[in-house]
Amino acid sequence: MISRRVQHIAEGIAYRLPQVLAKRRLVPAIERYALTEVNGVPILVAPLDTRRVERLEQYASDDLLRQIAAEVGYPVFLATKGMGYVFLLGHLPRLPRRADFPLTAPMNTVSVGVGISGAINLRWQDLGHVLVAGQTGSGKSVFLRLLVYQALRDGMNLLLSDLDQATFPMLEGHEQLLADIATTPEKGVLLVQKALSECDRRAELFRRVAGYPDTLDEYNRMAGLDGRERLPRVLVVLDEFSALAVSTPEIRQQIAQLGWRGRKFGVQVVFAAQEFTKDLVGPLREQVNTAVCFRVRSAEMAKRVHCAGAESISPQRPGLAVTDRWGLVQTYFVDKSLLGEVRPVLSDEEIEMVQRAGQGGQVSIPKLVEWGWSEWRARKLLEEWEQRGWVVREGTNRRIAPKLREILSTPQTPQSASKPSNGSVYAEIFAGER
Repeated sequence: MISRRVQHIAEGIAYRLPQVLAKRRLVPAIERYALTEVNGVPILVAPLDTRRVERLEQYASDDLLRQIAAEVGYPVFLATKGMGYVFLLGHLPRLPRRADFPLTAPMNTVSVGVGISGAINLRWQDLGHVLVAGQTGSGKSVFLRLLVYQALRDGMNLLLSDLDQATFPMLEGHEQLLADIATTPEKGVLLVQKALSECDRRAELFRRVAGYPDTLDEYNRMAGLDGRERLPRVLVVLDEFSALAVSTPEIRQQIAQLGWRGRKFGVQVVFAAQEFTKDLVGPLREQVNTAVCFRVRSAEMAKRVHCAGAESISPQRPGLAVTDRWGLVQTYFVDKSLLGEVRPVLSDEEIEMVQRAGQGGQVSIPKLVEWGWSEWRARKLLEEWEQRGWVVREGTNRRIAPKLREILSTPQTPQSASKPSNGSVYAEIFAGER
């Protein structure tokens, strides 16, 4: 419950903010005020009515933010979504200095890390295309491996560009790669063309299915009813994307095409680089759903990708990032040695189901319902397993495939799941701020 003291502070800010804007000859077009708490931290949100203002960049200048903070007496940040201000009315909770990827992370879901509001998990399709920026040693490469690790676990196909040959050498020749890892700009271009060709192939498969599917999930559901090929998602990772784009300018048009086509066909792209220039960000702006910015060179660069403040992240905080969706996030750590031997983690209930299927391996929705599963869960599980090649269809029934039995018979290499340390408070995250 928000205390009366905090309410009085919020009322004072609401009174003074329009005055500060008016001093700068800006329309004080505050749409409304919202006083709330995030993980126990009180914040005041003041979104702007953008229909009543001109030249929005004047409302987002660093100079104005400094003046607002000085006159109201509390830290102020730009809202990460929409346009407006967020006032911090208390100390932010501690973020861990390191957060190990949890073994219990749900499959078919992307686990990003730990934010101010707790663990961040979302569906692959909700993550969308991703822009990742960060200097050497900031945690960018580890984050790319985190995404790839989960893609491998979830049975996705991969297209990887690794010009420095330092991020994904352990995946050379992996069975889930749709093409060899690109190690030169020329091969990177071919990789993008391969992704576009995969979109072409999937477009043809979509046309053959009755019902006009608009998404990969819709297609797989309809294809399952017709006994047609199910399609896994594809993750395309373009590391050192700026070097690729500079050496081959014609790739930018292909990237734009891949961005809008990939959404429908389940082909997701990660654009990663140390630096994103203005002319690079332009073509990507409409394609990217999520921006993750580790320590970068300049404030201008951070603002360019909508991650203001990332330039001030301490070099002592690898893995810490500013995002345009969740604010500050300590991204999960996954050791690179694990990527070569990724094994899906099945729940005890799923393992028991395979064991109950016995040597014959016959499974069906009615049988799973008989074993205590809901019909919806049974259908969803079997559809996912069929897509992964873990079960094969035999008429109206399905049978456990040898691929799944092999997974269950191979011991997994346990990953560290130690409890994250408390780390430092928010003020210590940024170098030079106390």
